[in-house]
Amino acid sequence: MRLDIRDLGREGARFEGPLVLPNLPLQGEERIVVRSASIAGSAVPGSFGADLRARLDALLEFSCVRCLEPFELKLHVPFELILVREGQEPPAEGGRPVDTDGDPVAAMFYPVPDGMADLAAIVREQIYLNVPLKPVCAAICRGLCPTCGANRNRLECGCRSEDLDPRLAPLLEFRKRLGDS
Repeated sequence: MRLDIRDLGREGARFEGPLVLPNLPLQGEERIVVRSASIAGSAVPGSFGADLRARLDALLEFSCVRCLEPFELKLHVPFELILVREGQEPPAEGGRPVDTDGDPVAAMFYPVPDGMADLAAIVREQIYLNVPLKPVCAAICRGLCPTCGANRNRLECGCRSEDLDPRLAPLLEFRKRLGDS
């Protein structure tokens, strides 16, 4: 889906629809599996090109970094961008665009060299900006047992857990003496 910002007119343009995205690469062989993605929003002429306000809705699949089980993550992300057309320079460092009330606009500049904004590329960028660095299936995920590798969310393996970090073992004697006195 592409948006031509060269001929928006005063009223601007509205857009809405699903996007077909390939799986997005992460580190190494890891991938973000994109089950579905859609975008809805509007673009109106602005002083630096076009002011884009949109909402991304996506369903992504990850592997949990604690238990390695697959899980789905729903993203609902509103965002704003200033699409900067070819030949139009954004303000210098420290200069920020302002809205009609004179307040600074909390948006990022997004270059559109040929005047055609690729909404799929914008959505890919928003997905990368909004996924967690360490995706976990649940905040209470117990992960894998370091001894036998069992998924602790599914069963209690019976392995004895090491409560004491071996690097702190020399301090155990000190702790025992404090408890005895």
